[in-house]
Amino acid sequence: MAGHTELGLIGLTGIVLAVGLVVVLSPSASADTSSDTISSAILGGALSAVVSAPIQMTPVVLDGRSGHTSVGSPAQWTITNGRGSSAAWSLSVSATDFTSAPGTLDTIERTVAVENLTITPGIVTALSSEGADAAPTTEPVAVSGRPQALVWTSTLGKGTFTLTPEFSLSVPPNAYRSNFSGAIGGSVVNPFVSILTFTIA
Repeated sequence: MAGHTELGLIGLTGIVLAVGLVVVLSPSASADTSSDTISSAILGGALSAVVSAPIQMTPVVLDGRSGHTSVGSPAQWTITNGRGSSAAWSLSVSATDFTSAPGTLDTIERTVAVENLTITPGIVTALSSEGADAAPTTEPVAVSGRPQALVWTSTLGKGTFTLTPEFSLSVPPNAYRSNFSGAIGGSVVNPFVSILTFTIA
C-alpha cells in the first residue's frame, strides 16, 4: 500500500508542474499594445526644361536653281515635371525671322522667313527609373512668331524626359547670301540669325 501511495503523489506533482508552465508562458497573460501615428508632408517641386538651339547650322551654297536645307541638332533636351500632380504641361517655341545684319559695304539687312524653320522633336525617353509617367506627345513644328507646342501632355506627365530634336531650315533658291561684315568676298560673313524663345508651362 505504501508503495502505491508514493507513486500517486509523484504523478500528481507532475501534473501540477505542467499546468503551472502553461500559465507562465501564455502570451495573453502579459500582452501590452500601444499605437501611434507618423506623418510626412510631400511637397510639389518644379516644372522646368533645359533646352537649346544648335550651336551652328550647316552652311549652304546657293546655285540659283534649287532650294537647299541647313540642318543642326542641339545638345540633348531635358524636361522635368516634379510638381507631383496630374496637371497638363506644354513646351512651346516661337522665333524671329532669320536676319543677316548689314556690314560696312553690305548695308541692307537680309532676311529669311522663320516659317522656313522646322523643329522635329524626335523620340522622347521617359526616365522610368525616376518615376516618370508615359512619354508626352510631340509634333514637328514649322516655327513662327507665335508660340507653338513642341512637347505636351493632356494629363499626367510626371517625371523626367529627354529628347534630341532636329532643326531644319529650308533655304529658297532665290534667297540672298549672307552679308559680308566688311570687304565683300574678303571678310567674314554675318550669318542669318534667329532668336528662339522656349516656354514651358
